[in-house]
Amino acid sequence: MKSSEKDYRIHLFVFFLAIVFRLFFLIYIDEPVLFNKYPYFAEKLAQGEDIGKRLVDLSPFYLHLLAILKKIFNLPWPAVKYLQSFIGALNCLLIIELAAHTFRREIGVLAALLCAAYGNLIILESTLEPTVFVIMFNLLSIYFLSTSINQNTLSIPITVKLLLAGAFIGLSIITKPNFMLFLPVAGAWVLFVNHRRQPFKKRILQVGILFCSAFIVVLPVTIRNYVKLKEFVLVTADAGKVFYHGNAKGASALEGIALKDEGFAEEAAREPDYAHVLFRITASRLSGKELSASQSSRFWARKALNDILSEPTAYLIRQLKKMFYFFNDYEMHYIASAYKEYKTTLGFPYIRYGVIASLSLLGMALSLRSDRSLDRLFLIYGIIFVYVVSGLLFLVQSRYRTPVVPYLSLFGGYGVFRIKKMIEAKNYKPAALSIIVIGMLFVITRFVYRAEILKMEHWQTATKINYQLGARVFYQRGRYQDAIAELNKCVAMAPYFAPAYNLRGKSYAMLSDLDSAEKDFHRVIQLSPKIAEGYKNLGFLFLLKKNPSKAKSYLLKALSLSPADIKIKDALDSMH
Repeated sequence: MKSSEKDYRIHLFVFFLAIVFRLFFLIYIDEPVLFNKYPYFAEKLAQGEDIGKRLVDLSPFYLHLLAILKKIFNLPWPAVKYLQSFIGALNCLLIIELAAHTFRREIGVLAALLCAAYGNLIILESTLEPTVFVIMFNLLSIYFLSTSINQNTLSIPITVKLLLAGAFIGLSIITKPNFMLFLPVAGAWVLFVNHRRQPFKKRILQVGILFCSAFIVVLPVTIRNYVKLKEFVLVTADAGKVFYHGNAKGASALEGIALKDEGFAEEAAREPDYAHVLFRITASRLSGKELSASQSSRFWARKALNDILSEPTAYLIRQLKKMFYFFNDYEMHYIASAYKEYKTTLGFPYIRYGVIASLSLLGMALSLRSDRSLDRLFLIYGIIFVYVVSGLLFLVQSRYRTPVVPYLSLFGGYGVFRIKKMIEAKNYKPAALSIIVIGMLFVITRFVYRAEILKMEHWQTATKINYQLGARVFYQRGRYQDAIAELNKCVAMAPYFAPAYNLRGKSYAMLSDLDSAEKDFHRVIQLSPKIAEGYKNLGFLFLLKKNPSKAKSYLLKALSLSPADIKIKDALDSMH
């Protein structure tokens, strides 16, 4: 299908609109809280420190990019939010150009407008995570693949385009390794779809060029891992852990399973995102020997597979629900500030995921009925398939499905375009039917499994807004009564959330209400008997109550659970 004449004024308009939506978010909605995982380790690398096994817990591209920004430019972390939002606006222009070679430019503009105003994408672009770069590298990979058969585009030879496509696939992989799932799709496209008129040997050579280019980009990361850790880790070593999250016994379609008291243990850790270390420690303990990062990953993958095989029916039901939730309007966040920002954006005219998903499902159905060549749409269908499979393999939380949004938006734009053409041709009945289908799909994505979503919403609100962004902040500022008020709300919605009782007990202790504090610390021990915090705080509490014998008993128990805790050791030493 022919694309319309190029008019870069529309590019400027889309870019301007994307910037306006992002600036409004950053100025009026963005929480002044940094997700400190990548900045913490990037600063260490910038200072020349060795972060050990944590190298294989983090996106190599994004980690080293932040380290460079800090070391060379000393860029303040809040400024990175603006940089990433600017790149997000540029990605909207890439969508237009990709559409020119797969659909038509007009459809690309509609798709880009959806992405320009999609609230949750704007949130994740501004979070100090690699999402915006994943989207950019994915788009460039598919752009150069889709144009590699056309010698006229940018006057770049086919071989160079395949090299560029492979390089961006490699960059995507070292930014988020699940993009390795796209390699077979890319290879199949070159070998069997768009290049099939060329001799078979030449197609094999072209696939080799594509794969080698990707491998050359990934290879330095693999070498780095081997040199640093003396083991073969292609990119990162968290696939087994994430596979366990999404598929082990007890996991739900909305949220993955975690270790017992994982979040509580992370709070006491010195490093952010300490769950990776906890999983390695636990794997070593359960296996009875010290495991490397890759061995730990395989341990958790095997454990999840055993759980799947032991309950295959429950697994299949969960997978079907995951498939549904992949297109569901509800956004599931694991970062507290992102969740609060998501809740705030619902009060503003930002596009919701359910709108994009509903439009895209209609667009996909209409595209199958059109005379459109499968050759042109193969890569778009392929990357959607890859991210759906990735969600089924791992998790369907927002950050796992967001990279598919540009491609869903392309089909969404196609759906809107087809309805417009129906109306212009005075085919009002199919146009009305299409609009009704969109409405029905949106209702389904909003209200099916609503009770399950509301239950998750209560948990999210209690643990992320009331606890993390409310009570903990008040406690750190010495506003203990305000902290208690937030914690009362938290335990009302999440009565089995031990960290809330622990923090409320500490707040009561700071206000000299020692009896209320004691009750809360006993509740902590009841809920989390293998975590040191409850015993530790009761020990300190009994020191305040001038009861050294009880204090010593609880402190010794706390030390047995957390032998490296200096505060416990000092308290016990002072009692001699």
